[in-house]
Amino acid sequence: MDTQPKILCGICDAQHIIKSADFWCPECDDGLCNECKSHHSFSKASRHHGVISIEDYRKLPTDISSIVHHCIEHEKKLQMHCPHHDQLCCLLCISTSHKDCTGMLPIEEMAKTSRSSGLLESLQKSLKDLKYNIDKIVQDRQINLTKIQKQQLNIHAGIHQLREKINSHFDQLQQDIVKELNAVGCGLKTKIEDLLKELQEKSERIAVLQNNISDLQNHASDLQTFIGSKKLEEKIQSEETYVQSLLEDERLKQLSLKCTRNEGIENLLQSIMSYGSILMESSTPSVELKSEKIKQAQIMSASFIPKSVDNIRATLLQKFQIPKGKSNYYNITGCAIFPNGKLVFADCDNNKRLLFFNTDGTFDFEVSLSELRPLNVACIDDMTVAFTVWDSSTIYFFDLKSKLIKNTIKTNNACFGVAYNDEMIYYCSRDSVKIARVKDDNSCTIANLAYKWNGWRNIALFGESMYFTNNANNSVLCFNVQGRKLWEYKDDDILKGSSGIAVDKYGIVYVALKEKHCVVAVSPDGKREVGFLSSKDGITKPSKLAYDNVRDLLLVGSYDGKCALFEIR
Repeated sequence: MDTQPKILCGICDAQHIIKSADFWCPECDDGLCNECKSHHSFSKASRHHGVISIEDYRKLPTDISSIVHHCIEHEKKLQMHCPHHDQLCCLLCISTSHKDCTGMLPIEEMAKTSRSSGLLESLQKSLKDLKYNIDKIVQDRQINLTKIQKQQLNIHAGIHQLREKINSHFDQLQQDIVKELNAVGCGLKTKIEDLLKELQEKSERIAVLQNNISDLQNHASDLQTFIGSKKLEEKIQSEETYVQSLLEDERLKQLSLKCTRNEGIENLLQSIMSYGSILMESSTPSVELKSEKIKQAQIMSASFIPKSVDNIRATLLQKFQIPKGKSNYYNITGCAIFPNGKLVFADCDNNKRLLFFNTDGTFDFEVSLSELRPLNVACIDDMTVAFTVWDSSTIYFFDLKSKLIKNTIKTNNACFGVAYNDEMIYYCSRDSVKIARVKDDNSCTIANLAYKWNGWRNIALFGESMYFTNNANNSVLCFNVQGRKLWEYKDDDILKGSSGIAVDKYGIVYVALKEKHCVVAVSPDGKREVGFLSSKDGITKPSKLAYDNVRDLLLVGSYDGKCALFEIR
């Protein structure tokens, strides 16, 4: 029997007419019958409202559907967000409670950006990783439980074997030691089974949150998506804290059973008063938890306030002059920032080398690559960098400690742009984007791109999105990591000759234009661009870009070796 409360048409109810609602308008916070919905869609004030069916409205979680679009205190439409109080405000709120607050942002802009930023996708991936972690912990605990049971049986067998060598004087001692063994084994079993039960409950909560994310994506309004994302984020962070706490409170330590035996028992039967003791041993956890995507989602969502492409500012921190090599001519075709803040550059044609700089901007060392012409680079960790080679179907992995190439991945076609995320290498071939695991050569195509050879050379990643420059039609594109195109920004004049690309945690895309000696910034929704850096900022022939989302740094690699590092605010 349907026990859900009946939702009435708000307009009819105001006229004292009782009529069930067939639709719901989140922006009006009201139900609509079929007739009123028709008038609602023609009204200038409401024709652009995102109306959904009552069935879809009922699918939304309660804490999402309860989000209102109007100020409860002043009964005015919520229009601005106060970052200082992290509060939605109407115009009267601003003039009264928030008149001294700065940095107000329009809710409409924030709500739109919440969908295009990849935040929901990252939260979804965080939930997936949480479920993966719980499943791995359950598997690990079950394996540990089986091991304890085997140890318990082995110890029991050893006790029985030695028991046969001694006289009846030890009958009672045998009973005591077996009792102690069973007690400790039962205690360990109970401890693990309690944790498994607790993890099952957590797994069920994660499943509910996953469903909430799906419903939020499919049925919530923009504002509901924005507020709902923050609420879901709090719940996910709570579950993350729980999973991580398992490592800290020692519940994931490997538990073992061990029996210490009196070595003189066979020779001194009459003097032995105890058989031994059963001890519990623990070691470091063997289960590895996924955390990269969770951390990335936290970077994206921590006090998430969309930043307008018009408001970004750059402060020059350092300039780098690439040292001369065997040739006086440079061809800087790649650059990247290591997690520890160090820098790497690829000098392709004449010098065929990788160059490494310290965090303070001083030159560290360079590596000659003989006949290999390094094209693009991607940092795997603090000691490993991957690089592609001009006209080569191999991706190389260089180890900074040994200063040697330690591994390679074979590809089917020549590869150009390369990026790394979560143990996966993403690379551009002639007509597609492919993904390969760092630990093996297995690769698969995730996006078939429409332009061959000249177009797809540069790639950047953040969250669950991939970004490209396409020289073939002077455009910048955004795909999700499943290969679905989210948006494309094209401008035959401004983006002509685009090369390097990078993206920050707000989804703002930076594009290097070598021949125009500038860097432009494209909005997170891919609808417009603004001039960002130019020759006035010391930029000459920018060919490659790299962004550090932890430190908010933009690295500009210039074709002529005059590189620079900017702080972005």
